[in-house]
Amino acid sequence: MNRVVIITGASSGIGAATARALAEGYRLALVGRSKERLGEVVQQVVAAGGQAHGIVADLSDAGVPIRVVDQVVERFGGIDAVVNNAGIFETGAIGSVTPDHLDRLWRTNVQAPVLLTQAALPHLRGRRGGCIVNISSHAARAAFSGNGIYAATKAALEAWSRCLREELRGTNVRVGVVSPGATDTPCWGERRPDPARMCRA
Repeated sequence: MNRVVIITGASSGIGAATARALAEGYRLALVGRSKERLGEVVQQVVAAGGQAHGIVADLSDAGVPIRVVDQVVERFGGIDAVVNNAGIFETGAIGSVTPDHLDRLWRTNVQAPVLLTQAALPHLRGRRGGCIVNISSHAARAAFSGNGIYAATKAALEAWSRCLREELRGTNVRVGVVSPGATDTPCWGERRPDPARMCRA
């Protein structure tokens, strides 16, 4: 296929698993904050016969998404799909929520995918069939104590995805949302639930 796909949050978890799944037949631009882990995923893709370029970046900085898109276009000549997977999972009861907590989750879980998609759209429109996939969470529609802010950001991502789908109706760009349940990824840290009840990234 040789199509170009940007995958954010690609250094671990769902993003890394997506990169490995697309290793054959796609040219991958893998974005993540950890240089070491991102390099390992790039090597895994190359070892599987694919093409991958790692971009170390923190997408929560408002100026970064457009620079990432420019770098991908310069490297690969265009963009066919964007997988907005990068996200922060943090819990906290209402009494412990701070402005920094709110800002951190909003900028990574909502602002970053919106701005990256905005920057990529002109290139997606110019391809034979562009695709945007936003990785949400079951938490967007479920209630878990202490999970209010994270759940709210994922609900916002899904609401924006629905509106974006309407804006792009009739164009060659499709919008999809994937909402996994609890998944065995490093984001859990010490809070990791029973692995037998988790999806595997």
